[in-house]
Amino acid sequence: MQSSTPPVSTQPRYKQLDSLRGLAALTVFLTHFLGMKAGAPLFQQLSLSPLGVLVNGNAAVMFFFVLSGFVLSLPFVDNNKPLKLTAFYTKRVFRIYPAFMVAIIFSILLKDLLFDKTAMAAFTGWIHNFWDWDWNKESISETLRTFLLIGPKFNDSLIDPPIWSLVIEMQISIVLPFFIMIVSRGSVALNMGLLLVIVWLTYPHDAWALPVFYIGILMAKYKGPLIGMISSRNTILIIVAVLFAILLYNNSYEFPSLIRQIQSPFKYTWSKYLMAAGGSIIMMLVLARKRLSHFFEHRIFVFFGDISYSFYLIHAPILLTMASVFTNRFALSPVYIFLSAFILAVTLSYLMFIFIEKPFQQFAKRLTGKFKILNSISI
Repeated sequence: MQSSTPPVSTQPRYKQLDSLRGLAALTVFLTHFLGMKAGAPLFQQLSLSPLGVLVNGNAAVMFFFVLSGFVLSLPFVDNNKPLKLTAFYTKRVFRIYPAFMVAIIFSILLKDLLFDKTAMAAFTGWIHNFWDWDWNKESISETLRTFLLIGPKFNDSLIDPPIWSLVIEMQISIVLPFFIMIVSRGSVALNMGLLLVIVWLTYPHDAWALPVFYIGILMAKYKGPLIGMISSRNTILIIVAVLFAILLYNNSYEFPSLIRQIQSPFKYTWSKYLMAAGGSIIMMLVLARKRLSHFFEHRIFVFFGDISYSFYLIHAPILLTMASVFTNRFALSPVYIFLSAFILAVTLSYLMFIFIEKPFQQFAKRLTGKFKILNSISI
């Protein structure tokens, strides 16, 4: 008798995309490091040059969101694998929370044991006010809410500045399966029309992240035709496409004065959409072109891709701590800050990847495979 269970397809893991995520995490680190000093002359010079893409942390986060939408929807958008809602949520929780909780505890220990807030007077801008608080009833309450991640609303920069993006990641994960199913069953016209509707409904309410994730779902749905179209184009067109993608991805640095002149309260939201579009094109180009694909499969890039989540989580607390330790104590204190923070972040990220991320992901797979209740709700 023929089984009624839908066929389960095994989607390949695209190491190239892991590598791109790793490079994006490195750009966030560079952005934070170079932006610490008042005026940040080197940061300003780089941001106004073609190398601005290397210090565009905001664009990197948009790329993370697009990539999440792409990777999470890839197994389901062709209707080859049933989307089990409870299993999806279980895997997301075990993917996000264990490393996140370790990072929060680690950050609290750094703040209490090593951080010297009096040394931060040398810094201004975004870094100056972080960790400039003491334990009291309010900060304890905020910290406890931090562990819940998705709410109730809390100060998401109190302990670990980058976790604001994890709040969005988890909140979008709640509704993402339903959009995946809509896209998987919709026509091109319907899916593109839905994108326009989502943009129209969300951008006045500062809910810009949903369309960004949705773009990733669309890339997964139409990956085959897009890759086929790109792979058949000549080298000149591909070079033009790469430059165009970088221009979109880096638009906030390429056209800052133009963006500021736009008379719209949502101008920076549209800038984020352009970043996401540029990141999507870069993804497809890397997957479609063999030379680019092979280049980003290098083990160094893949290594940074593997540790990118933990690295993203802990780099800022380590950077804050090292800045307070070395500032004004050595003639080359910026060099000491950079090297110590980078080496420590990479080392600890690797340990977290091996001993936290991988075991809990494997545990989630075993859990969803063992208990039928976690596979009981399909959409």
